Amino acid sequence: MKLSSFRWLILGFVAAAALTCPHAGAAPDAVQLGAGPDGIVKDGKPVERGWKSLFDGKSLKGWVYEKGYWEVRDGAIVGDKKGSTPHHHYMFSDRDYSDFALHIDVKMSGYNSGVCTRIQPKSFDDVPGYQVDMGEGYWGCLWDEHHRQKKIFDFPKEQQEQLVRKEDWNHYYVRMEGPHIQIYLNGIKTADGEDPEGFPSGPLGFQLCHGGNTVASFKNIYVKPLKPAGPSTAPKPEDPPVP
Repeated sequence: MKLSSFRWLILGFVAAAALTCPHAGAAPDAVQLGAGPDGIVKDGKPVERGWKSLFDGKSLKGWVYEKGYWEVRDGAIVGDKKGSTPHHHYMFSDRDYSDFALHIDVKMSGYNSGVCTRIQPKSFDDVPGYQVDMGEGYWGCLWDEHHRQKKIFDFPKEQQEQLVRKEDWNHYYVRMEGPHIQIYLNGIKTADGEDPEGFPSGPLGFQLCHGGNTVASFKNIYVKPLKPAGPSTAPKPEDPPVP
């Protein structure tokens, strides 16, 4: 048996185990499966070539963010509302991505947050576009925020509860090629379909939702552009931020 064939055989066995035991893919330090070689990470880093880190672990270089809500803590980007607020609070990349794959580790306590893709920011409060959701009853789902304002892909709540490590690190793998979108949460596919009405390109970002207090953390952020990334089309909202 050729080495490549043996490798895929082993991966097939491990993937099958992950599907029968949801927590098998939950730990961010473990190998994540579900999307071929690009879907595999080890110690927080993709094992395949072509991936670019979007966070140096020390600064917010490369990001546009609302001061007072976002900072670096213990090697992670942390959004903290420090209480209930009537507005959303976003940060987003200074590059646009159309077709891409994304690996990211996320952690949240509180109400709601999300990993944003192909967004079209108008302000730090109004950011239309996709959100790979985080929050009770929303993990693994895809929303179109401030645009069509609806859930594009759903993932059953009872399955979320089996996968999510509450107030601990979880892993998202997201792949968008044209209208085709795939989402994996802790190695398990939660969405796979087409949405031709979504925005085709835009920055990546993170959300702190309006309402109750939320603290959301993000690290090990790696993107693989499937088409070349471009300069950001997003405006740079004014400071000071909206309360």
